[in-house]
Amino acid sequence: MKLPMSRHAFYSMTGTFTILSILGQVSTSIYSPFFYDLAIMYSSHVGVIEKSVATFLIAFSISQLLSGFICDYVNKQSFLLYGLLVFMAGTAMVTLADKESTFLIGRIIQGLGGGVGVSVSRGLSRQLFNEKQLNISLSITNIAFAIAPAIAPLVGTLIGEYFGVSAIFYFILMMGLIALLLLFSVGSTINQYTSPNSANVLSDTLALIKNSIVNIVSVGIASGLLYGIVFCFITIAPSMVMQQFGLSKTMFSIYSLFATLCFVVGSLTNIRLAAIATIKKFKLSSIFILGLSLLFCLVTIGTGDAELIAILIYCYIAFFFIGIAMPCSVTMMLGFSKTSAGFLAALTGFFHLTGAAAGAYFVTLSTAGPTLSFSVTTMALSMGSVVICVFIRK
Repeated sequence: MKLPMSRHAFYSMTGTFTILSILGQVSTSIYSPFFYDLAIMYSSHVGVIEKSVATFLIAFSISQLLSGFICDYVNKQSFLLYGLLVFMAGTAMVTLADKESTFLIGRIIQGLGGGVGVSVSRGLSRQLFNEKQLNISLSITNIAFAIAPAIAPLVGTLIGEYFGVSAIFYFILMMGLIALLLLFSVGSTINQYTSPNSANVLSDTLALIKNSIVNIVSVGIASGLLYGIVFCFITIAPSMVMQQFGLSKTMFSIYSLFATLCFVVGSLTNIRLAAIATIKKFKLSSIFILGLSLLFCLVTIGTGDAELIAILIYCYIAFFFIGIAMPCSVTMMLGFSKTSAGFLAALTGFFHLTGAAAGAYFVTLSTAGPTLSFSVTTMALSMGSVVICVFIRK
């Protein structure tokens, strides 16, 4: 039984875990309005900079998975510290990069360090907080997960326009330093409330894999493909929205903010629909997104290129339904086991970010225009999600 925890201690640790969890997202979204500027800076092609998103996400997802496996057997606080230091080292490399290869290597190192913060902070939260506190803490983190990618491009635009593109990465480095100081500040509190690691983690995890592997993988892949739609937009939007329609970086950031607000509204709607079974909400959301994607793809092919308003309407509605589906997928994943929640949380992050990396990568492969590439890729991802949903059982 855990000792009573003060309100200050709870929110201090929640704030620290939230910042550690969103560092990776912020570091990806914050420079998206400057893809073309970075390509010019490194004498490269914008496609290489766009692929840096997928490169980061692959490293980030692998790191989440491995750190989730490892954290149940080591000191989680020390593991968090090492992960944060690796992230900061990668950020320093990105900041000082003078060519595209150094930039991409730095992004990989950022991903390897940033993934630790997501999985291990969730594992610590499970140990530190009671059920009510855990729900509040994860809700705050989920809100930050949704808002951070939307605010980051606007913050990046302001910093980049006034202080130069390199200043964006110095800002990320400063965020890492703040997270490091916060982690040190709550260190004694974490030690006070941390429960010892279970001695049966491995056997419980193996039994879970044996009994529920099909359901676990099906939920993970289906939700990951939906998350890929989000990163399709993040990756191709600078070309599809900003360059194609001649929008300023500020207007582009505002449109991106509205997309995230739709995601948040979807998440809040999911809470209001508590009476509906989680699996039903997830499957229905996937079907709605597929129908919408098919319609958008037909419009794009039929007209040769969709208008800005059609692109935005599709993205905003799709983000709303994704906002409903993603919390459902996390609930479904964590519901498979209580004792292996850290392992399941790591798998959740792995599947989601692998799907995100797939979406970010595949949308850059087509030689067609950005809007057509986006519409075809999102249709394929949503169709894959609906097909996988067939294998999900209660």
